[in-house]
Amino acid sequence: MDDADLAQERQEAHLSASLSARKPRLVSRDGNCIWCKEEPVVADTAFCSAECGEDYHKHKREMKQRIAGE
Repeated sequence: MDDADLAQERQEAHLSASLSARKPRLVSRDGNCIWCKEEPVVADTAFCSAECGEDYHKHKREMKQRIAGE
């Protein structure tokens, strides 16, 4: 094994570790937006629009901050 092979192995190990540490992707169980619950989702997302996605993530961040501040 030369240096290039070792570097490639390290890179693959790092990529594998990074991918396994990712949070699971949000999905809609019924095909409706997980935030407003009224509109059908856009393909391969859990939201009906970018705005609903932004509102959902903003709400989650605020709830996390409130819990941390208590």
